[in-house]
Amino acid sequence: MIELRECEKLYGRGAVAKGRDKGKERQGKGLFATSLTIPDGQVVGLLGENGAGKSTLLRAAAGLVRLGGGAVLFDGEPPQKAYGRIAYMTGEGSYFPSMTAGDYEEFLARFFPSFDTRRYEKLLEFFEIDPLQRIQKMSTGERAKVEVAAGVSKRAKYLLMDEPFLGKDLFTRRDFLKLLAGSLRGGETILLATHYIGEVEPFLDRAILLHKGRVAADLELDALHEAGGSLTEAMQTATGYDPHRYQELFADEM
Repeated sequence: MIELRECEKLYGRGAVAKGRDKGKERQGKGLFATSLTIPDGQVVGLLGENGAGKSTLLRAAAGLVRLGGGAVLFDGEPPQKAYGRIAYMTGEGSYFPSMTAGDYEEFLARFFPSFDTRRYEKLLEFFEIDPLQRIQKMSTGERAKVEVAAGVSKRAKYLLMDEPFLGKDLFTRRDFLKLLAGSLRGGETILLATHYIGEVEPFLDRAILLHKGRVAADLELDALHEAGGSLTEAMQTATGYDPHRYQELFADEM
């Protein structure tokens, strides 16, 4: 189980330190006093506009940023103690660019006892990645494929995925979702941040919608669909998006 307890990480001059000016809403960018509980086995979409706090939340969960307040726990332990059970995947990559895809395999096998080298090699072959090519010489899409192959092959209990589709074409995204679904053994928990809402919606059990660093909605997908709703509609409502707002810009020209 993943628990976020009053997690806060603020950026920018406008941020007001937690505990001060209690009657005033804190300003700035980042993550504001966020609490969530994610049971084992759920596939959860973390959705929102750019700057909503998705990456900050995932980086905090992975232990890569220091929180200004609160805590993240995996089965009651902080990320640093649960490291071997966590796979963090990002479009930016968690490899050393000078490595080859083969070097990266050796590195991960050394630090992750459950790393599945056979699965990693099969995925590289599927994605048509040369294991002898340096990662820094690869295209954006190829680097993203290496990162996905590595993350899935860690056989981790918790998969934290920050925009894993970055640089991937439509068919690669579809293949990746199929591969991910086929690789699950039933107990994994996935927290997935993405802008490709329509493509991931059928894959999700739950969606957490962030807006300006706060949880704007927490939805069970089965209940949403039974009520005739969609994630796109829920996103519009949660963020206050007005599809006709652009018309105001040219109103004086009509």
